[in-house]
Amino acid sequence: MKELIIGLGSNLGDRRANLLEAIDLVGKNIGVVTAISSFVETDPWGFESENKFLNAAIIVLVDNTSANQGLLEGSGIIRILQKIESGFGRVKTGIYTDRPIDLDILFYGDDVILETGLIVPHPKLHDRDFVLIPLMEICPDKVHPITGKSIRRIYEEFCQQTGT
Repeated sequence: MKELIIGLGSNLGDRRANLLEAIDLVGKNIGVVTAISSFVETDPWGFESENKFLNAAIIVLVDNTSANQGLLEGSGIIRILQKIESGFGRVKTGIYTDRPIDLDILFYGDDVILETGLIVPHPKLHDRDFVLIPLMEICPDKVHPITGKSIRRIYEEFCQQTGT
């Protein structure tokens, strides 16, 4: 089993229902959801919108045994997450826009994945309070496999840099 950590966000429609349904679909299609953070309301990041986001993070245990190898590795998981996003009507345009659901792989065990369309750990997680706050709740001692810093330390540094 491997621990997958996903960041979720929604700023269109019934945001809470969107997050809950997406979490349910992740559980049905990827693995057992073992932790769900509180839902945090935040301003949009990277674009202007009147619609605030509701964000969360989840931990999922993935059965990546040889029988599932390939399907439930990084590229297989991202395809499943994109299919879930499409089911909510999300159309990716390459720019930040309002969306009913956004699902990002933040960590996949201690793997470092550098593929076209997929970088894990998520390359911007240290710059985003809407990611760090939920991570602080569900896995503050998780160590970033590239920086060697815990989520707690990354969050402390973020707060020092932003004055929050």
